[in-house]
Amino acid sequence: MMINKLSRRELVSLHPRASASSSDIVHIASLLVQTTHATIRVAKQVAAALPGAQVHDTAAPGKFAVVLESSEERAIADAAERLLQVAGVLTVSIVAHMMEGAADLQQEA
Repeated sequence: MMINKLSRRELVSLHPRASASSSDIVHIASLLVQTTHATIRVAKQVAAALPGAQVHDTAAPGKFAVVLESSEERAIADAAERLLQVAGVLTVSIVAHMMEGAADLQQEA
């Protein structure tokens, strides 16, 4: 049985230890966006225009979810920042962020 040993630094690192290049990693994140009632439509339009974004309604008034997929980790923070610049957006919370190998995702499809 092969056991991989990670150092404490590697365990808490945001970067995968894998030997794959960063272009082989896909970042998937979900964001929860809270807006005023009057501006939710505009905020959804901005979110839908983000590269690799899917917009999903929630049961909560004034809130919607955005699922982002990108090969660039920075794209998640950039998307959150872009949404925060929309008038009437109150909060943008990154709820989840995971990294998968691009090859692994293609096998699942």
